[in-house]
Amino acid sequence: MNTLRNLPRTSRPLSRSGLCLALALASTSVLAQVPPAVAEANTHSAAQAETPWLSGGIGDEALLEIRKVASAYNVHIVFSSRSGSYLASVPFRVLDGAGRTVYTGISDGPILYLKLAPGAYRVAAEIDAFWQERRIRASRTGAPVKLMFVAKGE
Repeated sequence: MNTLRNLPRTSRPLSRSGLCLALALASTSVLAQVPPAVAEANTHSAAQAETPWLSGGIGDEALLEIRKVASAYNVHIVFSSRSGSYLASVPFRVLDGAGRTVYTGISDGPILYLKLAPGAYRVAAEIDAFWQERRIRASRTGAPVKLMFVAKGE
């Protein structure tokens, strides 16, 4: 019977420099998911985040950069006033179909992109001290779910 103890050793431990190189290569592929220009102009989730997200779009350059990677996310959210002005610093939360919190945060800009696993969710945003909620169904294929949260007052 093969057990961990009596298996032949086919690899050797990495040296310190080999380990550093392996970690550097692994992190570059993960960090490459958000292009540098997008990362500089907008705020994004940590590379190992369970729910990847990207928030921003403040200013023409940031808006242009964030739109370049929109196709990588399956939920697109915009926050605005009734007059159409964009809103920033909007608290939001995402709940799964069972009502468990998947993610909570504050969108730094008027645009928030999420990459959710396929399924049913409730997305809520607090604008003008009132929570608004939408039910969505995220999928891996097809067009992204698009939501707009608009302030009730001016």
